Amino acid sequence: MAKTNSTNAAPSKGQKNLFSFFSKKPSAKPVAAASSAVANKSSTNGGDAPTTKNNDNVMTQPKATSLTSRPSSLNSNNNNNNKTPPPLSQLKQLQKITIGTKLAVYWPDDQEYYPCVVTRHRVKADNSGDPGHVYTINYEDGEIETVDLAKEKFRIIGGVKKRTGNHDNNNNHDIAAHGHGNNTNNTKRRRILEDTDDDEEMEFESSSSEEEQNDDGGDTGSEFKMNDDDSLDESLDAADMDVEEEEDADDNWLASEDDDDEEESEKETKKKPKNLKKTNLKITHVGGGGKGNGGNRFVSPTPRKPTGNNAKSSTNANMSTMDFSNFASQSPNPGNSSSKTKSPMNNSSNTTTNNSPLPPTNSNSTKNAPPKPIAGVVNSAGSHLHNHLKFFTTNRKDAHGNPMTHPNYSPRTLQVSFSEIEKESGGKVSPAQKQWWDMKSQHADSVLLFKTGKFYEMFHDDADVGVKVLGFVYMKGTTAHAGFPEAAYDKMLSKLVEAGYRVARVEQTETPDGLKERKKKAPAGQKPQVVCREICSIVSKGTRTFCFLEDASVLESGNGGGNGRGPLLTIKEIMLDDGGDGMMDDEEDETGTKAVCEYGVTIVDAVTGVVTLGQFADDVLRSRMLTLLASFGPSEVLYEKGVNGASKTLISLLKSSCPPNTIIGGLNPVEKFPMSFAVDPNDRRMLERVKSDVHPWDSDEALKEIHRKGYYPRSSRKNEPSSGEEGISRWPEILRSCIQGGATLALQSFGAALYYLQTSLIDAEILSMGIIKPYCPPNNVDSGIDKSAASDHLQDMYSKEAHQIDGRSLVETEKPVEFGTSQVPAPLDSTIFESESNIDHMSLDGRTLTNLEILNNITSGGYQGSLLSKIDATQSPHGSRLLRAWLLRPLFRKVDIDRRADVVEELLGGAVAVAMAEARPLLKKIGDIERLLSRVHSMSGGGGGEGGNEGSHPNDRAVLYEMDKHTKRKVGDFSKLLNGLRAAAEIPDLFANAEIQSPMLEKIVRTTDENGCFPAEMKDRLDWFFDNFDLKKAARGEFEPSRGMDDDYDAACNEIEDIQRELQKYKDEMCSSVLQPRNTARSSWKYINVKEDSKDKYLIELPISVQVPDDFYVKAKRGKGANQVNKYRTPVVEQLVQDLERAIDVKNARKAAGMKLVFAKFDSMRSVWMAAAHATAMLDALGSLAQIASQPGFCRPQIVDCPPSAKPGIEVIQGRHPCVDVTHSGGDFIPNDLILGGKFDPDGSSVLLLSGPNMGGKSTLLRQTCLITILAQVGSFVPAERCSLTPIDRIFTRLGASDRILCGQSTFFVELAETAAAVRGATRRSLVIMDELGRGTSTFDGTAIASATVQHLVERNQCLTLFATHYHSLLEDWKNEPSIRLGHMECVVEDNDDDSEKKSIAFLYTLGEGPCPKSFGVNVARLAGLPDDVLERAKRVSVAFEAEMNGESNNHKIIPSEAEDVVNKIEKLFSQEADVNHSELKRIWEGLQ
Repeated sequence: MAKTNSTNAAPSKGQKNLFSFFSKKPSAKPVAAASSAVANKSSTNGGDAPTTKNNDNVMTQPKATSLTSRPSSLNSNNNNNNKTPPPLSQLKQLQKITIGTKLAVYWPDDQEYYPCVVTRHRVKADNSGDPGHVYTINYEDGEIETVDLAKEKFRIIGGVKKRTGNHDNNNNHDIAAHGHGNNTNNTKRRRILEDTDDDEEMEFESSSSEEEQNDDGGDTGSEFKMNDDDSLDESLDAADMDVEEEEDADDNWLASEDDDDEEESEKETKKKPKNLKKTNLKITHVGGGGKGNGGNRFVSPTPRKPTGNNAKSSTNANMSTMDFSNFASQSPNPGNSSSKTKSPMNNSSNTTTNNSPLPPTNSNSTKNAPPKPIAGVVNSAGSHLHNHLKFFTTNRKDAHGNPMTHPNYSPRTLQVSFSEIEKESGGKVSPAQKQWWDMKSQHADSVLLFKTGKFYEMFHDDADVGVKVLGFVYMKGTTAHAGFPEAAYDKMLSKLVEAGYRVARVEQTETPDGLKERKKKAPAGQKPQVVCREICSIVSKGTRTFCFLEDASVLESGNGGGNGRGPLLTIKEIMLDDGGDGMMDDEEDETGTKAVCEYGVTIVDAVTGVVTLGQFADDVLRSRMLTLLASFGPSEVLYEKGVNGASKTLISLLKSSCPPNTIIGGLNPVEKFPMSFAVDPNDRRMLERVKSDVHPWDSDEALKEIHRKGYYPRSSRKNEPSSGEEGISRWPEILRSCIQGGATLALQSFGAALYYLQTSLIDAEILSMGIIKPYCPPNNVDSGIDKSAASDHLQDMYSKEAHQIDGRSLVETEKPVEFGTSQVPAPLDSTIFESESNIDHMSLDGRTLTNLEILNNITSGGYQGSLLSKIDATQSPHGSRLLRAWLLRPLFRKVDIDRRADVVEELLGGAVAVAMAEARPLLKKIGDIERLLSRVHSMSGGGGGEGGNEGSHPNDRAVLYEMDKHTKRKVGDFSKLLNGLRAAAEIPDLFANAEIQSPMLEKIVRTTDENGCFPAEMKDRLDWFFDNFDLKKAARGEFEPSRGMDDDYDAACNEIEDIQRELQKYKDEMCSSVLQPRNTARSSWKYINVKEDSKDKYLIELPISVQVPDDFYVKAKRGKGANQVNKYRTPVVEQLVQDLERAIDVKNARKAAGMKLVFAKFDSMRSVWMAAAHATAMLDALGSLAQIASQPGFCRPQIVDCPPSAKPGIEVIQGRHPCVDVTHSGGDFIPNDLILGGKFDPDGSSVLLLSGPNMGGKSTLLRQTCLITILAQVGSFVPAERCSLTPIDRIFTRLGASDRILCGQSTFFVELAETAAAVRGATRRSLVIMDELGRGTSTFDGTAIASATVQHLVERNQCLTLFATHYHSLLEDWKNEPSIRLGHMECVVEDNDDDSEKKSIAFLYTLGEGPCPKSFGVNVARLAGLPDDVLERAKRVSVAFEAEMNGESNNHKIIPSEAEDVVNKIEKLFSQEADVNHSELKRIWEGLQ
């Protein structure tokens, strides 16, 4: 058939989805030759029409014409008045044609026959009695044509199938196309061929597939066939795929037929000519794509809407077929409207709330009803079947019957009305449709990737998501439908998860053979009709484990140890009464800190399997929660909903303070636990909760579930503990401590995390790792905020954990210097110094981490530009994570800081430096040991626990078609781990000959037999795995367990060998004593079918001339006469073969689990590998600090003890900002000197009041001082010529200007909140920086607040302070205070003109002594480009205001400090008992004038 292809065709009208070949009905193709991309016929395939290329190098074909325009194959001059009867031979052929007959119609312009099927006979309307020969035919590529076959040249290539039931050959109902009769399931073989052109071709190979007749006429389901050549390139892209697939139509998606139809279909398939086997369909690249598509996408040609007779026949044809694109309706009722409307799916770009494919409510649904879908065409978004289902849109309810307006409404569940579906669709809900809806009802907030064959299908609202996010195009039909192949799962999953969706992967967990067996056992009337499908995983941002189905290469790139993927965080909050709950005294403490709420938190890192528990009280500003959010950067947060759930303050805080794109959602006090769809009741028991209604935030229920599932080993087997503290002695120490210490809130949050992990089907995988750590955010010293026993216990556990992280546990701890209370100055409380002796690290709260850009930059929230990015030169991800942990908790004690700095300095030179240089490439080879250990644990089945979980996970039953690809990933991860650990084992050898001075470094690089950290037996243990696990064979799926690895496997192999010896012995006995003639028997006896996969194993072949006993019975024979050879079976051999087959089954089963056995053996040695991981992480982090120290301009800071009699201080000579290499103008960074406090400042000043012009570098100086301090206490070298300081216990920052609208906090409120944290929490050992405090209010209020704050910091806190201000009156007030030193950032004002307004300012960025006379704001305004008239007006007002403040104006203003002095003098005069000194009073009065 002549066809054309235009590259200018509009994709939206002329093309359909790439995956539209799922549709079992034909795609209606435009008959007129418009510019549409349609199927071309390959001349290389059975004589089909040759393709040509136009000038644009695009594959084209001759133009397709309608019936009236294309020339007849018999007579090109035919017209409607031609009455010439057809030849007799052709008439006989015409009489054979019925509905469903397969033809090959000749197109003369193409000189080719094209296969088609007859779908309708159009009978003449006259009374001649001649029915005529006008038929409607459907071609294989979907084109529909009405043609008079009497005028055409054709061949009959296939007969019509039998019709059953209500199908009648005379009722003019259309029949499905593709060359098959009524609704036949077709096996389609598809391949997308790579092409150098912009277009790609897709081949279809049609063949019949067997169908099994259900007892009730339903289909049995898919038959899975794995061929060696059915593979997909692992690097498959959405725009470059090479797919070859064989898929059987499955389940009851299509109407079924009887067995006779199956047999006839097979016969017709055999008769089908080979030259008509393939049809080529042109695939066209289309630019753009959905959100996150990131490149070109594919769409296939989509027909225009049929018109006239063709429209009618097309509609009928589509209505007669139940297929994928008609998923929800067997008999769709097409509407009249084809107008396009926007999809009702949630299009909000704010991903800080739970993103789910739920449609919004529509209160005006009647007036704004979406248009009805039209069958057989591609419907626009918003006009599909699901858009008309009220239970799915406007009248949506959860499983408890709560509407969306109810406070306890759960978006996770959905009440489904099947009667409404049938009413809207006009047909019955098939078993497969019901299967989909049953899953959707329990996972309504998730996108279902519904597996059919090798493809994941997306239906209804999920298809809307596929179109929106993945750039798909809807398939034809009334039901929204899209999909993609299994091999593209990881790419599509990444896009969906990054867009904020939860993704449920639905796999087929039963084969057709399994379904047949299940049918046999089922009672009549209850026979299953579809293969079992189960949800195997639900993936979200916080639960993504990067399993073997996903490409984890993105995790290999270093990004501060976190790779930009934060953990899952669950929060339980309770509000505290004033002084209630035994938490604090009835009155506020002296500092003004008061606990208003208490939190229990659980943090789950799904990538490494680490779970962190914490419980702490918090103040009104939620300071500690802010610190937690800044430290962990969660990607998904869950809080408790309901009346007693999270406060509005917490929810607003989460929305404003979590990283961008964090998913924030809630869990109700009562939730429905999803039902399992497993066939085995034991599997269902393990996957479901005891009751369907669960309480996620109930700690007792959580403990019972932990006992039931057996995540952790129990301590006693005599009785079954149900809950509480029974049988928990072998549980992880932190969890056990929370239970025994009464950390109820922490356990409640853990219960919510457990519920979420269970519904995501990763609970056993993560919890069975047994890695649980404590967390306590830094707390204000002596604030009285934490007084609960549970919090104290967790704090102790956290300190113990920190000792291991910091490396302090590697060497014998030295006691801090004891100064004694006799050295405490009289004005100070001795308890302060006692508390100092208990501090072991510097505290950095959330505001400080954000303001100083420790982990992320403020501009974009990204990693680049942060302090961590500047010092992270680690080679391994776990080393990077350790360095990040050090940066969050800098050391405080001088001995600890010096010990780490000693290692860094030693790594800079000598033999140790040479060894470290050789070790760094090995550290790079190691990879992420912690993540890989978690993967191996999962692949070993270690998530089974002791509760009988092993084998119950749906993944163990899933039918996957890309197993070769998945096996390669599994083996690849294991190979990385083995090779990485082998590289780690070589590190001690590198340092063996080096003379190491640092005890800490000595401990790290030595083996355990030398009192070091590296396991001494690691090499030997690794050698066993390299010897017994062939990585190359395993990657090809050819792995076999070696002897000694598995007792069951060994026993099966031994039994097979014994049986083979018995068979040989039996042969010898029979040939030597029973068979005649013996010589002939001995020479001709032959066992056949001896391979393990053979049928009729070990048949005995003997010539007919050999005399055999009566128990030899013939199973088969070959040859005739004297040459005949019989194939015998005997009872002895039959019994041995039965035993052999049982042994082979055991062997194969254990062989299939062979890799799992290896992984399990490896996982059992996890403590050894974790010790190596910790040692390499320590060495890597220290090596990174050494790399930074080796840079020019860095020096080792001197840490000075601060006894009670001394003052804290800091001295930085030629210091630079660690993150700023050049100035904004492109010049080199200008260093500065800073001397403040202690013995470094001869004046003893502890506060620097810093002034200077805007943009002069004040904020930079403040920040760099803090960052240098942090680096010094981390143990790093610092960017300065010389640096000395006393250790700082905490840094407080008041920087920048930002509000928290969601929390109802203005910019000025945020300023004061940060100031309040400093004045309440700072000690004499703290460092406080404040930048322009008070600018958010009036000048006088701001000055008053700034002055009072300075006074408090000087007199009460007595801490080191850098205070930048533009309030010159403030400088005047404190210029004579000994504890305060004035400084300014220097600049040069160049007077280039007599006009003062033309002055220019040059910033020197250096710190000078004394105050700055002006802020030069107008000059900076000129640099910013303000209009001249504005600048002129500003200059005049500034000069007048300045004169007024200096007393040069008639409107004299009094400086607040001077006014206070005058008032004091007057009060003193009138307080005297004697008469008032009138002369003195007159002098004061005159002075005021």
